[in-house]
Amino acid sequence: MKNPIILASLAMLVIIAVFFEPVIFGGKTFSSPDSLSPKAVGMALNDLSVETGEFPQWQPWVFSGMPSAEAFTNLSKLYFPEYLFKLFFLPGMLIQLLHLLFAGIGGFLLLRHFKCSDWAAGLGATAFMITPYMVTMVVFGHGSQMMTAAYIPWVFWFTVRLWQNTNFWDTGWLAVLLGFQLQRGHAQIAYYTWMLIGAYSLLMLINGLRNSDEKANIGKGFGYFILACLIGVGISLIIFLPAMDYTPFSIRGGSAGGGADYNYATGWSFHPKEIMT
Repeated sequence: MKNPIILASLAMLVIIAVFFEPVIFGGKTFSSPDSLSPKAVGMALNDLSVETGEFPQWQPWVFSGMPSAEAFTNLSKLYFPEYLFKLFFLPGMLIQLLHLLFAGIGGFLLLRHFKCSDWAAGLGATAFMITPYMVTMVVFGHGSQMMTAAYIPWVFWFTVRLWQNTNFWDTGWLAVLLGFQLQRGHAQIAYYTWMLIGAYSLLMLINGLRNSDEKANIGKGFGYFILACLIGVGISLIIFLPAMDYTPFSIRGGSAGGGADYNYATGWSFHPKEIMT
């Protein structure tokens, strides 16, 4: 197949256009509360930003008022790729759908790296892109979750590449992707991503230490991996440093233990018995 990545990308773009045709071409929007409320707040804060030329630091409409950056209620302008999107005056929903396509392309490249055929890689990437979780996060107003999850295949792909052939190119791209994923503002999804690449890196480290011929290369790979992670965290500090200042005043960080208590943190989780059903 000639230019498989281009053909796969076009096919996934068509699928997205069909799935979201009323939104893309019909001028409609999703009416869930978690879609409408942030949109209303975002419109007001963006208008204020245009009027004053300053980043609005407080929004008075949610929970009787919350800081905009510290509470993660208005982070778009602190997400560096947003500036590229705004050069083309792209609306928020289209930006989310581009992240959905980004997720599919990343899945395709990852599966091709693992020697899957073009057809298998395309099928797997499409399955990841339109998995119910990804689609419903767009529909029900949790776009930050979907956009953060869109980075997972890319981050894992560059992690695998880095361990297989340690170099500054892959280190730099991994650092940028980790930083942008964290900037997208959904720490829980990013946490799962770090668990994935951390487990893979630990496996590579253990296997390398067991092979005396690979110890030097493994040490170099581990060092570059840690460097990429540190740079990624550094890129994300633009949103997490303010959040750390706000933590003592947040319901998610104000418990006696310094974070959300167990009942709050697990309020939307499956009970272990429910997992079996």
